[in-house]
Amino acid sequence: MTTDLGVGPGTLKKGAGDILEILTPVKKVDLEDSSKAGDDLGDDDAAKALTAFCATWEMGAGFLNDCAATLAQGLNSANKDFDATDQAIRDAVDSVKTDLG
Repeated sequence: MTTDLGVGPGTLKKGAGDILEILTPVKKVDLEDSSKAGDDLGDDDAAKALTAFCATWEMGAGFLNDCAATLAQGLNSANKDFDATDQAIRDAVDSVKTDLG
């Protein structure tokens, strides 16, 4: 079953570019300094909880970053396929016009 994307190739390419631009400042979430600040709390359980929280958020941010980058790659690929299909259709129409002309 084919699903229409409902957008043109320029929109796909722009969407991919926008995603990559947004990811630039957050490619790596570094909460190491924040997790070390847990030692200043004076409570071992609170320090451990803060360290675990920071590590979880770093991994989560990395996962979301990877997902968004994969999405951008898919949009770029769809854009290229869209352009290639459009060009193939134009070539076929031109060929028919030439044969009939």
